[in-house]
Amino acid sequence: MRWLTGVLLLLLATPAIAGERILALTPAACEMMYAIGAGDELVGAGEYCDFPAAAKALPRVANYRQLYVEAALRRKPTLVIALSADLPGLDVLKSSGVRVFTTNPLSVADVMSDMLRLGELSGHRRQAEITVAAMRQRLQALRKDTLEKKLRVFYEIWHEPLIAAGGGSLINSVLNDLGLQNVFADIPLEGPKVSVEAVLLAKPDIIMFIDDAHVQARKRFWRGWFAKQAKKTGGKAICFVVSNADLLHRPGPRLVLGMEELQAALRKKACE
Repeated sequence: MRWLTGVLLLLLATPAIAGERILALTPAACEMMYAIGAGDELVGAGEYCDFPAAAKALPRVANYRQLYVEAALRRKPTLVIALSADLPGLDVLKSSGVRVFTTNPLSVADVMSDMLRLGELSGHRRQAEITVAAMRQRLQALRKDTLEKKLRVFYEIWHEPLIAAGGGSLINSVLNDLGLQNVFADIPLEGPKVSVEAVLLAKPDIIMFIDDAHVQARKRFWRGWFAKQAKKTGGKAICFVVSNADLLHRPGPRLVLGMEELQAALRKKACE
């Protein structure tokens, strides 16, 4: 009977019950679950969960504004992973006994911590540990290969209105890990509104944009402003780098890949 006792002890030590039915309501949550080997337990997802390809086939049960309560209940979930506990409709699932885990990491370290916790909750702790260990190894290599000079960066999240990555953002953590200095790191917000004048006064070495249809127009915009400043004060040339928002703005397992791509782009930056 020793084998039976061992099995019972193993089951009691595992925080998740076999046959979990999980709703992952954000793209990052979906990616995390597939990365730690829990993809088969997903029975529903948020509207924008699109990676890996298998996530596209999941029933949609929420967007960023609300939970589709009836659709979610039909999936008979045992665990919900959400951005915030305040998501409208989520309280209905809580009152039904469904466990809720919120994940909105604002640092690279927190991304990995949340993945480990999700590994415990879903019964995939070992795979989560393996995945996170690989991420940490790659991150360590990135930190060793940072540029010699600590370049000053203005990371433009959006242009109408002009929004920067602030000191309270995941992007700020990414820039720090790459040995860069965020010129708006002293603003303790995720995405503060800033002015053109504030950007010029901050004297960035690099302006970073997300990879979208506006890149060329934004380059022309900032090229013009920095050219005017150079005439007045003898300012320096400005450099442009384009980032992959799908990787860098999603606090999930592909974040380190996005950092690797960004570091490669920094070495090929175009300065004008």
